[in-house]
Amino acid sequence: MRRIRAVFLVLIVSAGFVRQGDAQMCAPPPGFVDIPAPAIAATEELVSHTEEITIDRPFAVVLDSLNKPLKDTIHKTSALPGVSGDYTLSKISFGLPGSRRIVCLTDGSTLQEQVLTREQTGHSSHFRYVVWHYTSDQARPIDYGVGDFLYTDLGSGRTHITWTYSFKLKEDRFPGYLGALGRYLFRVGFLDHQYAAMMRGTLDGTKANAEQ
Repeated sequence: MRRIRAVFLVLIVSAGFVRQGDAQMCAPPPGFVDIPAPAIAATEELVSHTEEITIDRPFAVVLDSLNKPLKDTIHKTSALPGVSGDYTLSKISFGLPGSRRIVCLTDGSTLQEQVLTREQTGHSSHFRYVVWHYTSDQARPIDYGVGDFLYTDLGSGRTHITWTYSFKLKEDRFPGYLGALGRYLFRVGFLDHQYAAMMRGTLDGTKANAEQ
């Protein structure tokens, strides 16, 4: 168990849900190869965690408050690095389906993100993206991550956010090669603790920003 905790504490992961890219002090690393986004596996092969929050502001106000740099959105914790900037790889702005970018982290590593879904009506907004191509050695147990945001207009000037993050582990590395047991260990040893803290901090920041 001590080995499991040590591995989880240094895993490098990211999340992103801003509508536009922001290139600040971020560029493709030497030898960078733009590899295709992975195909998303079935739900039972992923390890997931969900956080929710209600914001006392109208739906349109909350969505407008998200239009800020990623580095000013993601909550940095003692166990996980923050975001130092991002670099758009696609010809279209990040936020549209198919758009992709490099995200630079404060520990010097990078990763890639691609938007899978962006759907919006007058009462809800759905944003889904995949994260992969981690350059950190400590993130080698992770194949990719999938983030899913649902913003819902509750009426009476209130908005609800549901954020689910799912990971696909590499099956040839610990703990992924342990199958269902490995996914369980990953969830209880990392996802439901260190990563959940980052998610809650990010949502709390979104709430404070929208309500100020």
